[in-house]
Amino acid sequence: MRSLIKPFFVAAVSLGLLGGLSACVHEPIKSSKPALSQKVKVKVAMMKELCGHSGAIARYLKGHKNPKRAARLGKPGDIEFRALAMQGLAKRLKYGSVSFFAAQLEEAAATGSKSAIKEAFSPVAGGVGSAIGLDRGRKTYGKCSCKKYKFKCKPPKKKKK
Repeated sequence: MRSLIKPFFVAAVSLGLLGGLSACVHEPIKSSKPALSQKVKVKVAMMKELCGHSGAIARYLKGHKNPKRAARLGKPGDIEFRALAMQGLAKRLKYGSVSFFAAQLEEAAATGSKSAIKEAFSPVAGGVGSAIGLDRGRKTYGKCSCKKYKFKCKPPKKKKK
């Protein structure tokens, strides 16, 4: 009799342990970031791209000691393309001042003069940073910034109940 009970008892305990482990495996993993809608994801991606274009232009204007690396930073034609892209993104994001200054930057880049580009870029850089920082939808996706031409978004704070 004792020899029959022991195998059944071991089988029952092992099935119980397997059932408990499988319940742990199937639990959904909670993420620390809140889920964002598709519209918000697209808007954040456009803001990130706008910040990236601004950073690329700043790196071009800063230059580099090594001629090979300086050549990789771009030419005035590339700056003209980036200014045009910034203008389109700013219109879609409804950043009016950035769009206006990007149009002036495009005209300056068409001349090919680095000093003219530098002069036209200063209001664009300030406009991009302030427009992203002051964006009205930050309650949804958090406060975003474009400092040192790196884009970051802090998630919104949860309200205490």
